[in-house]
Amino acid sequence: MYNFILQTIVMFSLGAIVYLVARTSPRVTETTASAEPSRYSQYLEKFLKKLPLEKMDAFFNTAFGKLLRNFKIAVMKLDNFLNKKLQDLKPAGGNGADKPALFDNSVKIDAGAEPALIVENVENKEESDNLNK
Repeated sequence: MYNFILQTIVMFSLGAIVYLVARTSPRVTETTASAEPSRYSQYLEKFLKKLPLEKMDAFFNTAFGKLLRNFKIAVMKLDNFLNKKLQDLKPAGGNGADKPALFDNSVKIDAGAEPALIVENVENKEESDNLNK
């Protein structure tokens, strides 16, 4: 119920905004200023018409393209340098052949053998009795 009330309030507020915009839009008219442009603005317009904007745009596009290509080459050289340094850090064996495995099975356990019993070597029985107290 709470969500319904909030959604209703939001919809009514959006409707009110649309209504206010629709009411004020007829007031806006397309009238042109009848005043003559100033001498400064006429000079500025003539100056802007003389500028070769298309040539400038083409120049900046080619310069920017060359800059991006040079930047790409620099990044690729850096990448090659870092890969070379990483290769130097690797061991000579290649894929870590010299490294021991995490779970090394160098100690083989015979499945048929009985487990060894732990035997304490006690020279003096009295010492072991004193330790137990």
